[in-house]
Amino acid sequence: MGLHSRPPCRSMPGLWSALRSLLLALACAAGVPVFASAQPGAAQREEEPPAQAWRQWRSVLFRVQPPSAAAASDDARGAATEEPVNFIFGTIHFGDPEELALDTGVMREAMRHTRMLVNETGNDAHWDASKERYRLLADQAGLPGLIGQQAFAELRRLLPAVSPALLYRLKPWAALALLEARGEVAGEQTLDRRLERWAADMQLRTEHLETLDEQLAALDCVPSAEQALVLAQRLRTPWLFGEQSARVLEYYRSRNLAAWLDEIDAMVGLDARARPIEERARRCLIEARNERWLPRLDELLRRGGMFVAVGAIHLTGAAGLLERLRQRGFLIVAEPL
Repeated sequence: MGLHSRPPCRSMPGLWSALRSLLLALACAAGVPVFASAQPGAAQREEEPPAQAWRQWRSVLFRVQPPSAAAASDDARGAATEEPVNFIFGTIHFGDPEELALDTGVMREAMRHTRMLVNETGNDAHWDASKERYRLLADQAGLPGLIGQQAFAELRRLLPAVSPALLYRLKPWAALALLEARGEVAGEQTLDRRLERWAADMQLRTEHLETLDEQLAALDCVPSAEQALVLAQRLRTPWLFGEQSARVLEYYRSRNLAAWLDEIDAMVGLDARARPIEERARRCLIEARNERWLPRLDELLRRGGMFVAVGAIHLTGAAGLLERLRQRGFLIVAEPL
């Protein structure tokens, strides 16, 4: 096929999906990083990796080999091995597989080569009244009392699907989460739900990296009075929510997680007062959770046979899970998806 020929993933989607699934199956069976050459720097072990090597990993699905398996594939490249394979998949909390340009056939094929689904927390985790303290304000003045009536009116306009009574009581972080997810409320068709159903169909065991309380505490780690400043400032430029959601979707579709992280770091629309608050919230939500998950992930991935599914933004960056695992000797291979 010439350099300017139409790519087969557009002209023959079924055939291309089947071919990728076959290559994935062969790679899993042989323990050989078939696609490593497609990602410069992805399979480096002998030489010192370049600075910010994590920027070169362009995917949302990664094969992860523990140090012993990575060394074995160097010693006997091409030889069959019974070492169970690991995958790490980066999820996103809005959009469907078609919109996200995900090949569910390849994802299911990857999952078939594993024996356990490892995710953030159980999607069917019990929700009781005690957990409402994380997302609902206790003050009777509600959210308008924190951000003002004008900002609250703008919030209602942006989130028409959320009942005014609920919106009135939401903490600022919860309102921001809805805005950043295009107002979509988690349902049965989210990626996390799909993955749990597939795992159940394949009779895979499931393990969670944190409890629901731990996750909610991370989301609610900044006092509402401070987080309200971030929400109020972002509501002054409401058009940015739609623009940023569109860019995030494109970063995910193009498998450019590093650009997504850059977007978060830019903190567009926030001034010098709000930026440190946003930075603290981001550390609680991303870096601190990565640190908490890492020891358990290391242990599970060394066993092999894990399909790990966490928010994609946890994977990228110098403090991202992939880079931290690479520093521990794991081989990271970006898979096409």
